[in-house]
Amino acid sequence: MTGQDSELQSAARAMIERAGVGTTTPAIGIDSAVWSALTEAGFTGIGIPEDHDGSGGTLAEALAVVSAVVAGGALTMLIEHTVLAGWLAARCGITLGTRTATIAHAEPGTGVRETGDGGRVLHGSARAVVHGADADRLVILLDPGAADRGPAVAILSPTGAGVSARPGTDLLGAAVTDYDFDAAAVESYAVSPAGETELRERGALAYAVALAAAARAVCDRTVEYAGQRTQFGRPLSKFQAVQQRLAGMAALTGLMETATETAVAENAGPSTGRARTAIAAAKVVTSSSAREIAAAGHQLHGAIGFTAEHPLGRSTTALLAWRERYGSERYWAGVLADRIIDGGADVWDLVTGFDDETTGAATEGNNR
Repeated sequence: MTGQDSELQSAARAMIERAGVGTTTPAIGIDSAVWSALTEAGFTGIGIPEDHDGSGGTLAEALAVVSAVVAGGALTMLIEHTVLAGWLAARCGITLGTRTATIAHAEPGTGVRETGDGGRVLHGSARAVVHGADADRLVILLDPGAADRGPAVAILSPTGAGVSARPGTDLLGAAVTDYDFDAAAVESYAVSPAGETELRERGALAYAVALAAAARAVCDRTVEYAGQRTQFGRPLSKFQAVQQRLAGMAALTGLMETATETAVAENAGPSTGRARTAIAAAKVVTSSSAREIAAAGHQLHGAIGFTAEHPLGRSTTALLAWRERYGSERYWAGVLADRIIDGGADVWDLVTGFDDETTGAATEGNNR
């Protein structure tokens, strides 16, 4: 972590402490006070160019803030708005201004049609749009089959005419909405330089960072609790079985952090074969470790950790809710396997990090 990243994390932690976060799980919505504080400080625009009303900065800096906010237990739209939707809109030359946005992946067959008055309307659907109910705008990525010149982006209001919404939530309480579009008015439309593969990789990296941060919160909270809670006249942390469980949790958390830090560092420059491999490896490690860390945290907290009001639940539920977002460990393990079987990469080179940087993009395939 660079000094700049550390300063951003310290500032984000201070904002969370001042604003306060909810502890009930499932949450009843995003932590609005935290979001307002981050927005006022310009943190929700990090990684978005200044000429598109962003704050400038790098992806690594944006992810440093994501890590601090997740570790603090706050539920926000940072990944969807800042890392994905705002970034994609700026790549397409579109400025969102002060409006919040979330990313949506159009279902096959979804497309834009021009109207007689020079406008555009959208027909089709988008499923499982995270924070759709919280956002002012949907930034919808249309697949190549829906745009003659390749991937495209359409931006519209989630509450406008022609938009039908079926609201829901994930395990954590975040809004997850299915949308159908019937001649819904499109506010902005542009051919996108980024397609589904790049967006999936970026989302996977962001959620790998978030999973590692949630794991760190569970690990630190559990170590603290085990040192304070007494049983049979001594702290829980003095029992050998508990020490082994804590050590295993700490080892997995450290592995998650190492994998994500490597992936973030590898993706600081142009996309390469090694950078894509690092994302796949980070998502495999974080998604596969999430369940074990959540289970260990609850086991060592005992019954108190299962209460809806206990702050542990925010982090453990995040681990369970996010482990399959932008691809499960099985999916990304398949991507790594494809690089070996179809791409001709050497297994040892992948393990040691010296794979050929000219290797082609990760194979999309089906979510195995």
